[in-house]
Amino acid sequence: MKRPKLLLVSIVPPRNDCGVRIVMYRHLIERNDFDLHVASNADFANDLLVDTKLELPYPLQRLRKSRFGHVFGKWLSDYENFIWPMTVSRSLQNTINKYKPDVILTLAETGLCHMAARAAKRNGIPLAGLFLDWFPIMAPHFGHSVFQPVLSRRYRKLYRQCDLALCTSDGMQEILGEHPNTHVVYPIPGIHQTPSQIYPPKNNKFRVVYVGSAQSFYGRMLRSLLNLIREHSDLELIIVGPTGDWPVPEIELARNEGVCLGFLPPEKAAEVIKGADALLVVMSFEREHERFMRTSFTTKFLDYAAFEKPIVLWGPSYCTPSIVAIRENAAMVVNRPESSHVIDALDLLRTKPSESARLSEAAEKLKAGIFNPVRLQRIVVKEIRALASG
Repeated sequence: MKRPKLLLVSIVPPRNDCGVRIVMYRHLIERNDFDLHVASNADFANDLLVDTKLELPYPLQRLRKSRFGHVFGKWLSDYENFIWPMTVSRSLQNTINKYKPDVILTLAETGLCHMAARAAKRNGIPLAGLFLDWFPIMAPHFGHSVFQPVLSRRYRKLYRQCDLALCTSDGMQEILGEHPNTHVVYPIPGIHQTPSQIYPPKNNKFRVVYVGSAQSFYGRMLRSLLNLIREHSDLELIIVGPTGDWPVPEIELARNEGVCLGFLPPEKAAEVIKGADALLVVMSFEREHERFMRTSFTTKFLDYAAFEKPIVLWGPSYCTPSIVAIRENAAMVVNRPESSHVIDALDLLRTKPSESARLSEAAEKLKAGIFNPVRLQRIVVKEIRALASG
């Protein structure tokens, strides 16, 4: 069967590192089911997979990269969100004329996705949207905060405009509402290979491993847990992920202790996971992040399940991963914000092997069931093929 020609219009291109980038990478690159052309305004690295570069008008692009860029940052973001999408991008239109995509796929966010929607309508091309995070409430995706409600309304409008809407969670789909062609596709796991070794070498402590962003609210929660774990000689926490906003004394201590390893590529992170006795998922209890928690679905939950180890999910009862974990009886959910409750959960796993074994079996069922990457990819391929065939 002929592969659909897919034009991805996204503020970030597919990349095998983290966040929405890794989800797109796994669907579109790692599993090679589409002819892909990427149009993006991303410029955060030199090795990005970008076939068509989309840029702001030259004076604004130059201002953003100048020493005054931070001064006008909010105003530039407002322009990017409200004015730029209303213009006709010559680069994007030329790409459409030459590449002749069967489907335009866009990452739903606050600006460039609306340019993609207008281009799809103008050229009579089906539009598919990836609704992976609620970007309108995420810095730095909005300029002045007064516009956040407007951006959220436009996010919902884009959902209605899409011929196909792929939602990262049941919570995202529920909040966005009715749609004739919407599907829940949890963040697809990567293609994992069982590592031959464990890193760091095992000791006699019960080891809990966290892999993912360790900044912002994740970092605040992990630091509180780490401080408490230091009081328990039979427990240890290993953190794999960026920690750029940690206070210098705290990060230096954690690195010297060998418990904070920084970002590692997937194959090295797998060696750390292999040595874990339990794996930790963290979701914020802070009120300002409630909508984000209700709609997002952390990739690490699915990646962890592939290793068939006990999962401890530390997050509010209203966040979608907690709801799924309870529904599937597939993780130990700690729905209280105090880190002492996580210690209690780890002690239970450490002292009760039968519970640890039960959760390992539950992770295996997730891997074979609702988190099965073959099932998730089949949904994406089937629905995009249906759009491409008209």
